[in-house]
Amino acid sequence: MADVEFRAVRKAFGDRIVIPGLDLTVHDGELLVLLGPSGCGKSTLLRLLAGLETATDGEIRIGGRPVDALGPRARNIAMVFQNYALYPNLTVRGNLEFPLRMRGMRRAERKRRVLEAARALGLEPVLEQRPAELSGGQRQRVAMGRAIVREPDVFLMDEPLSNLDARLRVQIRAEIGTLQRRLGVTTLYVTHDQIEAMTLGDRVAVMRDGVIQQLGRPEALYERPANLFVAGFLGSPPMNLLEPALERREGQRMMRLGGTWGQPPAGIPDRARYAGIRPESFSLGANGNSGAARRDRLEVQGSVHAVEVLGHERIVYLRAPEPVVAVSDGPGPSRSVEGLLAARLPASPVLERDESVTLTAPAAEIHWFDEDGTALSAGNE
Repeated sequence: MADVEFRAVRKAFGDRIVIPGLDLTVHDGELLVLLGPSGCGKSTLLRLLAGLETATDGEIRIGGRPVDALGPRARNIAMVFQNYALYPNLTVRGNLEFPLRMRGMRRAERKRRVLEAARALGLEPVLEQRPAELSGGQRQRVAMGRAIVREPDVFLMDEPLSNLDARLRVQIRAEIGTLQRRLGVTTLYVTHDQIEAMTLGDRVAVMRDGVIQQLGRPEALYERPANLFVAGFLGSPPMNLLEPALERREGQRMMRLGGTWGQPPAGIPDRARYAGIRPESFSLGANGNSGAARRDRLEVQGSVHAVEVLGHERIVYLRAPEPVVAVSDGPGPSRSVEGLLAARLPASPVLERDESVTLTAPAAEIHWFDEDGTALSAGNE
């Protein structure tokens, strides 16, 4: 097994800089998820590690050994793609065995590795079938098995679940996590799906425009996002981001966040410009309250725009009394727009569209960000 190091790695395609300069260490046996929107550079980083692209500057190391001058085959890396990349004319056994044949491995060792991978992935009953006869989930297992039989130093997975339906994604996601822990192989997993990232990763690196915005354990990123981008990217629904109004009146600090003016919540930093509230931080308050920022809580009064019923709970969207901050996926600035507040509430009482309600959230659960969108406390690990 081996750790992976990116040292000041830069990648440009002509005049277009995809990765401006990145330092990252993936620990031996760790499953690190690269998470971000399309075009943020996460797949490019995987291709650089695999040797399919060459870094413009910087150095890549696997197990402490520089690999920039080595071709893909010499790096002992196995890659799983989203499109399976199986040979349609070969059986499952033939697909699993193919990379071992290419390496000139003896027949007995090939047979042992193929059977071990087939058992681990539940493929023994379909070893003699061809890819066209398999389900999508079985094909993805074959693609994973072909990587496993090589016994590589590093696994690279590039959105391997994108072509599966929702039920299969949940099933295969659990299998990937269990298998990776059992094998203990250093793994880089690329996805734009934050649920995959939060449930799979030992650590998650959130990327934007070729730059790692925050790196840490999933719960740390969720509970203490480093900036507006991470706050708005993680969570389903994501964090509500608002821009409160702050003024001094007769020597007292006043804030409007929730519809009317009031005293700001206790502990609000002086440099606060934006406020973030997770949907689950809201609860249903008593109707008729004015809606205001108070010392111990925030109250928001508005009308229901839509309700998503999810069985044991529902997502309620409230017409926002304040502009909502929209965060760009790319390098562009954040901006305030007319929008909706999301609240995760119990299934009862039932709320109807256009009904007037009051939502309340504890002041301690409000996240604060400065003018540049940087969190005034964050969870990097």
